[in-house]
Amino acid sequence: MAYEKSKAEGRYICVAHAIKTRELAEKLRRLYPDFTYPKNYSETQHDNKLNSEKLQKLGWTYWPLEETLIDSIESYREAGLLK
Repeated sequence: MAYEKSKAEGRYICVAHAIKTRELAEKLRRLYPDFTYPKNYSETQHDNKLNSEKLQKLGWTYWPLEETLIDSIESYREAGLLK
């Protein structure tokens, strides 16, 4: 999109969801409780100030995280990567 828009310039960050590993695993566990998940997580302590505001001003939108996870997991299943 940034390549195709004439008003686009500079660098763009494409990040739809900032989430910690533990939070992601918990969300996946609620959606797919039969999978095996790690019990311990290492997290870094830094402020994640990345955002996609500049891309959104060009018209970029993203799907909700839960919908993205479900679509990804189902795609992996169809490809035979998950059972």
